[in-house]
Amino acid sequence: MLIPRGLQATVDGLPPEARQELLAELFRMAALAHQERGLLPSSAPYTLRLDLAGCQVSVELDPSRSRLTLSGLQRARVLA
Repeated sequence: MLIPRGLQATVDGLPPEARQELLAELFRMAALAHQERGLLPSSAPYTLRLDLAGCQVSVELDPSRSRLTLSGLQRARVLA
């Protein structure tokens, strides 16, 4: 699991509970991808998008390198 330097400050700025939930899910996804790497398509990298811990999260999966990269993180806006 790679968290680029440019997104690390955003991750660090999350409330502790949200940061813990986000990191736990990212590492769970990385472990699952590693376990099932033979089942993943061996195509170009692709992006997964999900809502997690009050954030919009984008994760890029690169099957050829067996790597997950956090590629986007935005806190969801609260509508008043």
